[in-house]
Amino acid sequence: MTTWSLDAARSGLLSQQRNLELIANNLANVNTTGYKAAQMHFQDVLDASEILDVLNGSAPADGELSASSGVQVAGVSRDLAQGALRPTERQLDFAIVGTGYFRIRLDDGSTAYTRDGVFALDGDNNLVTLSGDRVEPGLDLPVDFSEMRIAADGTVTVVRPQTQAELDALPDDAPRDGIRVEVGRIGLTRFVNPGGLESIGENLFQVTAASQEPIDGFPGEDGMGEVHSGWLEASNVDIATEMTSLVLAQRAYQLNIVAYQTLEQMLTDANQLV
Repeated sequence: MTTWSLDAARSGLLSQQRNLELIANNLANVNTTGYKAAQMHFQDVLDASEILDVLNGSAPADGELSASSGVQVAGVSRDLAQGALRPTERQLDFAIVGTGYFRIRLDDGSTAYTRDGVFALDGDNNLVTLSGDRVEPGLDLPVDFSEMRIAADGTVTVVRPQTQAELDALPDDAPRDGIRVEVGRIGLTRFVNPGGLESIGENLFQVTAASQEPIDGFPGEDGMGEVHSGWLEASNVDIATEMTSLVLAQRAYQLNIVAYQTLEQMLTDANQLV
């Protein structure tokens, strides 16, 4: 009786410890661009003898409680709700409104996906993440540009300075404030089950069997969302919800400690009586 009871209390401690770590991670990422809050799910652990009974075709009678060996983590899911948009007035900041992820080419040649649209330019004027990984498909950006605009279909245009030859060919009263040119399209990728993506850190995700194969496209097409320049998607972590979950997890952890200590004392008393 007491051995599996101790195991049940111990499993509760370990599960709630992992839950506390996950909640702490959510709170730590409350200001992380594009972060999606994670939630832990638990499931009952059947007693070994009952598992054998089920395998042999027998089951508890109706209304009879199943024996349990405690609790275990069933999995972690993510809240994929849209985060609030916040303006940055920075041309290379991009926010996705709706479904989709940016495609990122990692150093090892593999592809990762992110909702974090904080990008920069490398030495070759390629659009990259802050870690230096290239965004795909790339944009053919001029060395010096301004007034970036993104159309509904993801087409990006910027204003580039006029060349000396172009300036010389202009009439004296013609404007000399640059020429608007198309530099490419922002690509997006969506998944049948985005909750199945695997987090690899740095706000990046990779494909798994659960997420199914990526579906590449462009903003506003085939179920993709829109992309806005000069904006970023904030984390969707709700501090009030996380603090409530934190209190409940701490209380559950404390109750499991009490249960473990009580069972341990019962064992000690029983041994002394023997």
